[in-house]
Amino acid sequence: MLLIDTRCGDKIEIKGFLGKDAILKKIETMGLRKGDIFEVIQRWGKNFLLKNGNNRLIISSDIAKNIEVELISTTLPFWRYRSWIRRRWRWGWFK
Repeated sequence: MLLIDTRCGDKIEIKGFLGKDAILKKIETMGLRKGDIFEVIQRWGKNFLLKNGNNRLIISSDIAKNIEVELISTTLPFWRYRSWIRRRWRWGWFK
């Protein structure tokens, strides 16, 4: 599975890298190593926001095509839960 195939809320482990030396150098300078565990926080457009502890990384889809990952677990992102959303109640004359 590649990083580009993941969804929001997925916890992943990096298994390997594909591609040329130039791409591998970019990946290594960002701090991505084999065996690191990340969580996909947000995916918008061609970019991914990954979280590792307190660190957050933004990776473009061009680089995400070259990162091989393994899915550890999947959860819904926090904004998908409906139970915590409270309905707005009107007060006064308009109910």
